[in-house]
Amino acid sequence: MRFRVRVAGPDDREAVSALLLKSYTALLRPAYDPEILEKALPLITRANPDLLTSGTYYVACCEDGTVVGAGGWTRHSPTGRNDTAGNGNLRHFGTDPDQARQGIGRALMARCLQDAKAAGLTDLNCYSTLNGEAFYAACGFRTVEPYDVTLPGGVVFPSLRMVRDL
Repeated sequence: MRFRVRVAGPDDREAVSALLLKSYTALLRPAYDPEILEKALPLITRANPDLLTSGTYYVACCEDGTVVGAGGWTRHSPTGRNDTAGNGNLRHFGTDPDQARQGIGRALMARCLQDAKAAGLTDLNCYSTLNGEAFYAACGFRTVEPYDVTLPGGVVFPSLRMVRDL
């Protein structure tokens, strides 16, 4: 499958939301209790408008324009923790489950690492889903601690804080 990675924009909102819904619905099921997913999925499968206008959020698109992956980075933590002058945070990664293991996630990660380093960052945090740990570890991240992300409405979503030097 051929795809290209480009900077996302506001016009990608619907496609990114559809991708995240498809990705997280399928890929998170083995790692999370159905009750947690029932509450969390409506909250985590919507494209974040701030990310779409950040210039540091990317989509992977097929030749026909279909979005098959998304992810990016920001300087500020989505949790409000562990911000330093030299670090950033990976944000809202997802891959079409029908296209998994095709290099999409790796291509998005490579773009994030390259651009974050070029922006002067020295390391990246990642709040990984429980089943995303292996992917991030393969990309050079190390697990620091379990971390419960509190979503709107007090929904507690178990995750892992991981870090990587750039």
